[in-house]
Order: sequence, then C-alpha cells, then structure tokens
Amino acid sequence: MRSLSARERDLMVALITRGTDHGADRAVAAVDRERWAWQLAGVSVHGTCGCGSCPSIDLTPDSGNRPTATRQTVLEASTSNAFLLLFIEDDRPTYLELAPFGDEPITEFPLVADVEF
Repeated sequence: MRSLSARERDLMVALITRGTDHGADRAVAAVDRERWAWQLAGVSVHGTCGCGSCPSIDLTPDSGNRPTATRQTVLEASTSNAFLLLFIEDDRPTYLELAPFGDEPITEFPLVADVEF
C-alpha cells in the first residue's frame, strides 16, 4: 500500500467536483460530492491495474476495509486520448481508471489542466 501522489489526488478531487455520472441522466448532488471528497483523506493505493497500458489504481481506505459494493457511481471525464473514471462504491472512492482510446499505452495520469469535464 502507498499514499496517493499529488497528481492522483488532484485528479480525484477534480472528478468528484466536476465529473459527470457515467451513463446516468441525473445530476450528482452536491452533498454526495462533498461526502466523497471528505473520504479522500483516508484513501491509499492498494494496487495497480497491471495491464501495462494504463496507470489505473485500486484504492482502499487506510483502515484496509474495502466496501462491498451495494451502490456504485462512476464519475467520468476525458482527455484527448483517454477516458478517466472514478468508481465510488458505498460512498468510498475505490478505483481510478484511465482507459486509453487506442492501442497506444499511457503510463501516467494526466494533469487536471488537460482533462475535459
């Protein structure tokens, strides 16, 4: 387990603040965004994707207790060459995914300035 990098934390804050709910027609409530942002203080990186094409990370609370997903929200944004997805399960961020559009690997997360919301 390791701490989040500044770039990872910045991306998650931006996704929580401005990301859209993947595949949903409803707006994300401000109270939900505030609750999810508060959870970031106690999140660590538990593992990585391992595919070799992306920097996606598995997140876990510092307590080590990963939630069992009964409710899931996926917040999304994009860059010119990838989707960014933040999975929220039972009010806890659990996975930050970067999904490249093509076959070209992307080995690090983008800067927030390069993300389109």
